[in-house]
Amino acid sequence: MNHRILRAAAVILAALLLFSCSARLVNLTYSDGQLVNKMKRLAYNAAPLNYEPAAVGEEFAYFAKADEVLYEIVGLDPKEWLTESYSGTATTIFYSDKLTLPTLSEMEPSKVFVCINEEVTHAFATIEDPAIISKLVDLYENGEYAEWPLAGSVKIYELKFWSEEKYPRIYYNLTYGEFPEGKFLYDRTTKRSVMIGNLLDDYVG
Repeated sequence: MNHRILRAAAVILAALLLFSCSARLVNLTYSDGQLVNKMKRLAYNAAPLNYEPAAVGEEFAYFAKADEVLYEIVGLDPKEWLTESYSGTATTIFYSDKLTLPTLSEMEPSKVFVCINEEVTHAFATIEDPAIISKLVDLYENGEYAEWPLAGSVKIYELKFWSEEKYPRIYYNLTYGEFPEGKFLYDRTTKRSVMIGNLLDDYVG
């Protein structure tokens, strides 16, 4: 009997904690493809997985349907930008419907972090040469499409493009892969892939 009482008390306590958490956060619902709070005139779109928060801040909103808390992105207005809890390149950013996401070239990246994705994502090299960064951006946006091989990878790394001047609070992610067929830059969202030759050999060799 005591065990049943303890279990019931634990369930009640968990429910109270959940209610307390959601009550102090901005409540969001799903409508027409957006997360919204009509009373506060907030509406957010989900960004493609290219975009990643540089740092996750305090809890800000609660999406009851998915039982998910959303967070501020450090340094950005939460009425304009939110993020899921951090899970590497799988983290989804949400942005206000009043904003337009910048393209990679519009971000004007000043650094590229070459990263390994494991349990903890970490950078093992940093590209700061403006000429190389500019060439990467140009190839990605304007280079000839080349099909990303489906097997036989020799190396796979994540490239996090970062703009110190214009967008220091978010990263733009692309995937770098080496295969017997060549060396590629790949966008997981659009499936666009281009060959980049030996451009990054000094960093990933």
